[in-house]
Amino acid sequence: MGKTTLNTISLGTHALRLTAIKTITILITMFIVMLLSRYQTVEEYGIYAELLLVSNLGASIMIFGLPNSINYFLARADTLEDRQCFLSVYYSVSTILSIAIGFMLVASIPEIEGYFHNTWIHFFWYFLAIYPWASIISSSLENTLIVYQKTQLLLWYRFLYSTTLLLTIVLIQWIETNFVSLMVALSTIHFIFALIVYRIVNRVSGGFSFSLDISTIQSIFRFSIPIGLATAVGTLSTEMDKLLIGYMMDIEQLAIYTNAAKELPLSIVASSITAVLLPQIVRLMKDNQPETAIRLWGTAIELVLIIITFIVSCVFVFAEDIISLLYSDKYLPGVNIFRVYSLNLIFRCTYFGMILNACGKTKQILYCSVITLVLNLILNPLCFWGFGIIGPAIATLMSISIMVLLQLKMTSKILSISMTQYLPLTGISNIFLVNIVFSVFLFIIGHYFNGIYWGIILSSICGIIYFSLMKNKMAQLWKALRYQ
Repeated sequence: MGKTTLNTISLGTHALRLTAIKTITILITMFIVMLLSRYQTVEEYGIYAELLLVSNLGASIMIFGLPNSINYFLARADTLEDRQCFLSVYYSVSTILSIAIGFMLVASIPEIEGYFHNTWIHFFWYFLAIYPWASIISSSLENTLIVYQKTQLLLWYRFLYSTTLLLTIVLIQWIETNFVSLMVALSTIHFIFALIVYRIVNRVSGGFSFSLDISTIQSIFRFSIPIGLATAVGTLSTEMDKLLIGYMMDIEQLAIYTNAAKELPLSIVASSITAVLLPQIVRLMKDNQPETAIRLWGTAIELVLIIITFIVSCVFVFAEDIISLLYSDKYLPGVNIFRVYSLNLIFRCTYFGMILNACGKTKQILYCSVITLVLNLILNPLCFWGFGIIGPAIATLMSISIMVLLQLKMTSKILSISMTQYLPLTGISNIFLVNIVFSVFLFIIGHYFNGIYWGIILSSICGIIYFSLMKNKMAQLWKALRYQ
C-alpha cells in the first residue's frame, strides 16, 4: 500500500477543518474555565490550577517527546504494515510511561504539598494518577487522525469530549455539590475519553496490538528524546512563572495569576495550519524540495499574522473588560499580566522550529529550549523582585522572543540562507505598522467609551476597516497556500 499523503491542493481545506474543530472545542473549554472561575472560590480554583500545573509538568518531562514522533514517523511510513507497527509500539510505550508518571506524581504528593504550602493536594490523588495518562493519550489522537485525513472524526471526538465536561460542570453546579465531587467527575470523564482514543485509532489504522519491538522503539526514541527534552525544557520554562508565584505567594494569588496568564485561543488558526503543514513540509524536505517548503511556510506565517495581530491589538486595549467578562471582577488584579501574555500570541503565528523538525534536527531545537530555560531561571526571579507579580510575565515574553530568534538563526544555518530570504519581512513589517495605528486609535477612543459592549462595537468597526484593507492580500496568500 502506498503512502498516505495530504493533497497539496487541499492543505488549506484541512487547515480550515482543523480550525473549526479547535474553535468549537476551545470555546467550550473557555466556558468551562468561566464557570469554574465564577462558581468556585478563588482558593478552590487555585487547587485545581496547582493540580493541572503539576500534572502537565510531569507529563511533559517524563513522556520523552513521544507525541512528537507521530507526525514524523506516521507521515513517512510507506505501507499499512509500517503504520500499524509504529502505532502498536507508540501506544504500548506511551501507555506504560504515562501510567508510570501518574504513580510517580502520587508518590510525590508530600513534596508537592510542601512546595505549594497546600495540605489539600492529597485529597485529589486520583486526579494526579489519571490526568497525565489521559492527556497524553488524548493528545495523540489529533496528530494521528490528521495524517489519516480523518478530521471529521476528530471534530466529533473533540466536541463530545468538551461538551461532556461542560455539561458535567453545569450539572454539578446546579445540584450544588462540593469541589471534591467535581474533581471526581472530571477525572472519570478524562479516563473514559482516553479509553475511547484506543478504540478510534484501532479502527482507523486497521488494527494495532501491544508491541515493544526494540528496533522501532530505538528509532522512535532517537528522534523523540531530543524533542522531548526540548518540550520538557520549554514547558518548564513556560510554567516557571507559575511555579515561582506558587512558591512565593499564596494560593489565591496563584489562582489570579493562572487565569491572567491564560493565553486566549487566538492562535487556533496558526496551530491548525501548523498541524497540517508539518507533515507536508516533512515530505517536501524528504523529497529534496526545500524551496517549496520554505515558500509554503512563509505564506502561512504572513496569512496568520494578518489575522492574529489585529485580534491581539483589540485584546490588549480592552483587557480589563475581557478579564471581567471571562473570569469575573475578582480576577481584575491580574489585568496587566493578561496584557503582557496577550503579546505572546504574536509569536504563536507559527512553530518556528518547523524546518528544524522537518529536517530531523531535533538537537538544535533542544539547544534553543535549554538556552531559554536558563534565561527564564535568571529572568523570572530578577523580574519578580524588580516588578512584582507582573515580573514573571515579562520574563516569559523576553525568553520567548529570544527562543524564536535562536530557532530562526539555526534554520538559516541549516538552509544556508539568511532570514531575509525565507521570511516575508516586508509583509510582516506592514502588518505590524497598520496594527500599531489601529491600536493607538482604539486606546484613545476607549478612554471615552468604556465597557465590554463599546469594546465590541469599536473593535468590530476597526475590524471591518482593517480586513477590507487586507482582503486582497489575504486572498492572494490563501490561494498560494492552497496551490503550492
